[in-house]
Amino acid sequence: SVGGGKPYLWGLAAGGEDGVCKAYEILKVELDRAMGLLGTPTVDDLKREGPSLVKRRGGSVRDYPDRNAHLRGYGGGIV
Repeated sequence: SVGGGKPYLWGLAAGGEDGVCKAYEILKVELDRAMGLLGTPTVDDLKREGPSLVKRRGGSVRDYPDRNAHLRGYGGGIV
């Protein structure tokens, strides 16, 4: 999920109704561009193709430099 509420609030604070419209337009352009670069022109395509678009690699020490973080309640740590 993506938090889309703050840009609208920032737009409202900065420019009122026009600011909200500008924030919406910026988000729309960025989403259209990202979906185009992924080759998914529609949301249905994105839902269908989404899992295959994510490339994952195995965890490494660079990702979780603190092996004991999980013991203190933090994420990470290679266990």
